[in-house]
Amino acid sequence: MGKKKVLIVDDDDAVLDLLKIKLGDTYELITTSEPQTALELAINTKPDIILSDIVMPVLDGGDLSIMFLECEATKHIPFVYITSVVSPQEVANFNGYVGGRRGIAKSTPAKEMISMIGKILEGQSSL
Repeated sequence: MGKKKVLIVDDDDAVLDLLKIKLGDTYELITTSEPQTALELAINTKPDIILSDIVMPVLDGGDLSIMFLECEATKHIPFVYITSVVSPQEVANFNGYVGGRRGIAKSTPAKEMISMIGKILEGQSSL
């Protein structure tokens, strides 16, 4: 079986590059810096999980979350905020949630981030 597909939505290309370094050996990455294309990209590529920044122009993570949940083709895909708004410790203090959704701090070390994504993919509700 091939690598699990991860769609990453972040308006900062430098962050996308960093996440490619952190996650690229473990997951097949699909990335976009244009949140307005994320839903169509997800429908076409069928990722196993979606990681989305929260603070973005045009459409923010909350907008995307609603769009993905309302779409029949994507509502089953785990949607996770990946953000610099909180630290890894704050995410842990919130039992793996940020803004009411599962969340991962961008500054989380690669090994821990991979583990968190793996747990979500396995259906574990807490990280």
